[in-house]
Amino acid sequence: MNVLEKRIEVIDELLKGIEYDYNELKIILDDNDIFDNPQKRRVINSFLFTFSKLQDNIGGKLFKEVLYELKEIEFKHTPMLDILYKLEQLNMLENVEEWEMLREIRNDLAHEYPMEFENRKENLKKAVWGYNELQKIYSKIKNYLLDKNIIKDKK
Repeated sequence: MNVLEKRIEVIDELLKGIEYDYNELKIILDDNDIFDNPQKRRVINSFLFTFSKLQDNIGGKLFKEVLYELKEIEFKHTPMLDILYKLEQLNMLENVEEWEMLREIRNDLAHEYPMEFENRKENLKKAVWGYNELQKIYSKIKNYLLDKNIIKDKK
């Protein structure tokens, strides 16, 4: 199994793991006690932790590994903006702004304050949207790799 296949396997596992929290979060997102209830906080924290790991694995690792495997870049330490534009050129990424919005969500989550409930709830809603976007981006890349026989389907 090569590096790219291992990365795909890791991301697939993260996606399986986050699905339960995502479904729970959709149910409780509009509850008034969302940050007061320990069980709901656990769901939120678990979702946000895995969301961050997904974003790291997709943006921080998979993007570069894919382009390196396709010989679109020579070095894995190519600047992120160059990576994003190359993915856009290959139609694996809708547009660079899409990824920038996902990074903004991550930054908002990292800089929120515990007592600002409305702001936290808005950030959570953005993260739910962001998760759906991450899934779309990942699916597009994975399908590209499968179509080009760069990776094999594990099913």
